[in-house]
Amino acid sequence: MRHILIVGINKISVKYICDAIHNAGYEPILSIDTSGLCDDARHAISDVICIPPFTDHENLSDYLRSHPDISQKIHSITTFFDELFPMITATAEEFGYNGPPRIFAELASKEVVGKFIPEHVPPELQISISDKEFSIPWLETDKTNTVILKPAIGSGALATSTLTLELGKDPIRIIKSAISESRIEHPESLFWIIQAYCEGILVSMEGFVQEGTVVFLGLSRRERVKFTEVANHFPSDNSIQPSVLVKIKTAIDDLVSRSGFDNGYFHCEFITTDATAYLIDANMGRLGGATVVEQIALSCELSPAVVLQHAALLPLGLANTIPVYDPSGKRKNTLGYWYCLEEESLICGWDIPPLVSIHTPIASPGNLIQPVGVSDYSWVGMLAGYTEIVQDEIKLIRIKTDRGDRLPVFK
Repeated sequence: MRHILIVGINKISVKYICDAIHNAGYEPILSIDTSGLCDDARHAISDVICIPPFTDHENLSDYLRSHPDISQKIHSITTFFDELFPMITATAEEFGYNGPPRIFAELASKEVVGKFIPEHVPPELQISISDKEFSIPWLETDKTNTVILKPAIGSGALATSTLTLELGKDPIRIIKSAISESRIEHPESLFWIIQAYCEGILVSMEGFVQEGTVVFLGLSRRERVKFTEVANHFPSDNSIQPSVLVKIKTAIDDLVSRSGFDNGYFHCEFITTDATAYLIDANMGRLGGATVVEQIALSCELSPAVVLQHAALLPLGLANTIPVYDPSGKRKNTLGYWYCLEEESLICGWDIPPLVSIHTPIASPGNLIQPVGVSDYSWVGMLAGYTEIVQDEIKLIRIKTDRGDRLPVFK
């Protein structure tokens, strides 16, 4: 039996990944933190080899070298987190594993994406806190500017902030101070992106590329509170102007053709207006996170395991079939609530009656959770299903906290 090491997978997908890999004739090995998984996920992976989670090549390499009983089983290695593709590529090359194409690792960098398709991204600049001086050529020098600051490689809005660069104040000092104060380990060791702030609606295009052909599965319309995404509607192609939808597809087509990206999924995030769209995060090589896999599956009347199998095996050259995705006009409307709390609280548990929709706890009892708006690490739980049912059933959920029972916050 050939084993596939998956380093990094979200708490939704882990419920289905073992069936996905087993049904294709392979055996999964998961590199994850099992302590925070819900009961459904724990049961799903009960018979699977699990190793600790890793986020850098050196530590993963050391582990594999010291555990030959694990490393010698592995045929292929992959991830469902695009920021980990550089680590995956380095590990595959070191150990001779089958892995995703190198372009996956290169496109994890927001700067690289911007260089491939500069006409489709907001004005942006990559910097490091160690840079003594830098200039931002697109700033308007006669007025206050608003910019977005975020790690050049990262996801989930971690350490992302909106900065106001006031007229007469040193923008370099403001930016470096924000980097130093960010909630992320070793900010001085990272590259950072300064991006012009774009006002508009957040959407993401879900799809994949197989043997050079781009397949658009549909648009997700996202809702958020500050930096926390709290809801996802899929499919939502009709929620924006047709010309803007064309602009989104053109941006992805251009990125695929110019970079040579092939045989992988994408989850490309855009800020849209009535007139145009700006790509803010490409997320090439992976499915959308959170409930996206469940929503795509429900909308197209497939199982999440079928979708995940294709997403996992396609970059490895192991996908023998393509899921039958119904034409967009036949798809059912789905909704995912990624709910949070109004104030920072200690999670004690849930009070939930039987539901038709799919509920997944994200926070673990005993964890202190940030209030809504900070980042996607504010998520407490997720509810996914058909739109009308989810809208009714979200009202039935109660979260037990150290401050008492609370209703989910999702808008």
